[in-house]
Formats: sequence, structure tokens, C-alpha cells
Amino acid sequence: MRILVTGGAGFIGSHLCAHLVSKGHDVLAYDHGSASAPVWLKVARARYCNAEIIAGDILDTANLARVIREFDADTLIHLAAKPGVAEAEQDPGLYRRVNVHGVDSVIEACASTALRRIIYASSSSVYGDASGQVNEADSPTPIGRYGQTKLEGEEKIRQASKLRGIHARILRPFTVIGPMGRPDMAPWKFAEAISKHAKVNLHVGAMRDFTSVYDVVSAFALAAELPWEGCETYNIGSGVCYGADVLAKLLAEAMGKALFHELGTLPPYMPKKTWSDSSGAMTRLAWRPKVAFPDAVRGFASWYQSNDQNG
Repeated sequence: MRILVTGGAGFIGSHLCAHLVSKGHDVLAYDHGSASAPVWLKVARARYCNAEIIAGDILDTANLARVIREFDADTLIHLAAKPGVAEAEQDPGLYRRVNVHGVDSVIEACASTALRRIIYASSSSVYGDASGQVNEADSPTPIGRYGQTKLEGEEKIRQASKLRGIHARILRPFTVIGPMGRPDMAPWKFAEAISKHAKVNLHVGAMRDFTSVYDVVSAFALAAELPWEGCETYNIGSGVCYGADVLAKLLAEAMGKALFHELGTLPPYMPKKTWSDSSGAMTRLAWRPKVAFPDAVRGFASWYQSNDQNG
């Protein structure tokens, strides 16, 4: 297959490109390079990606269409987005421009070429503050601006599938953990505090379905490889949720350091719990999460300590 990955030099994107290349696919990464990450981390991701990276903005529809045609892509995996629940509350205009209008641009670029297969990366944030385990039949009710933009992106993808003959798969990854992760996410923030003997801020009652980045990219690869028609939606999560206190404890143990913490209040735009029922992906994509949470934490901790001198 010839697969173009937008956001291919980001956290999930770099892992996905490397995974697809290892499976024998021809892969091209299309990335704006604007991720909120230190330069050394961007360089590490680009090297790990193991695919050619074309610098480009998803909002530049004509350029994206040109890249699709020249690469002769048969599938586009759309990861490029502004991530981060908290930052979306501070700059909602930017998030709408990238996460909503960016989807419009991707659809237009695909429609102007022969490409009719899109895999869209949504988010568990679309479910909002659900009380229990959620599956794709549950109505999305995002409580924050980030989740709202990802849900709007989903709706645009579904409309394109109905009206423009595009075959689409929408994947909703739950909290992703792994090497080269984002500095604004809990694993990095906690590891940074632990390494400095500072207090880890634990949100009272917060629980997350932490899912290994290796399992997530496996799901995206399967979604691209297996034939389908129309539009399908899948949760991608481990199916087990853990408290932030457990994450902090496991990180401290893996790093061989003491844990100091303080309790904080969860912001109103963040859900108390994320918990995936991923039986749909297991049944129809033959996908299974393989990396247990403690192993994912140890893997991240090992990577973080090996690179801590770069921070």
C-alpha cells in the first residue's frame, strides 16, 4: 500500500510511520513541524519515523492535493491536529482552524484526486464525562473544546463518506502512553516532577484508560489494511482504567526514585474517567491490545530517563 500520514512526524505519527514501513508499506509523512515539543524531541521523532517527511500544512489544500497525486497515495491516515485538552480552552480559534477546517481541507484534497480511503484519528474526548465503559453506540457528549473539535471532524468525515464516496474509518484512541510522548501529558509531567524530587500534582478522582502507543499504531495499520466500504467508527483502548496515583507510583518505582505528591482539583473541561469498550475493533479489525499498563509505564520511564539530559 502507499500510505500518506498527516502529522507523521508527531508522537503517534512517528510510531505509526515506522510500524507501517516495517510491514512493507510505502509511507510518506506530511507534517507542519509545529508540534509543541523541544527541538531534540522533534529530531528524535523524525529519525524514528523511518519515512520521508514532507513539510506542509493541512490547511494548504492545493499543496496537500499535489503531494497526494505525486506520491500516488491509495490511503490517507489523518493524524495532524492540535492536541491538548487544556490548551484548547485557551485558544479555541486555533483548535477550530486546525481540527475542524483542517478536516475540510483534507477531504477537499482527497476529493480532488483519486484517493477515496481516509483513516481519521478522533479521540476518546468526544465521550465527555461518561460514568462507565463506553462503546461506539454511546452518544458522544464532549465537555471540553478539544473534544468538540474532534467530534465536528468526525461529522465532516461521515458527511464526506455519504456524499462524496469516500470510504472512512474513524478511530478513537484512549489516553496514549509511550516513548517520545507529549510533554503536556501526565506521564511526562509526572516523570519530570519525580526526576526533580518535586511534587506530582494528582487530580482527585481522575482515572484513564492508558493505551500503549504500540497498540494504537497497530490498530491504525489494521484499519488501513483491511478492506471496507462506507464509514466505520472504532474505540481503541486497553479496556482497563487506572487512577493518576497508580501512574505516579509505577513511574516512581520504574525510575527508582521517591514519590512526593499533592492533590489538585480536576478542571471542569476534563472527564473524571475514560474507559473503553473496544470490542468493535477486536471483532471487525482483529485488533487486540498487547501491552499491559505496567509495561507501558516502564517503557516510557526507561525512555524518559535515557533522554532526561536533553530536557
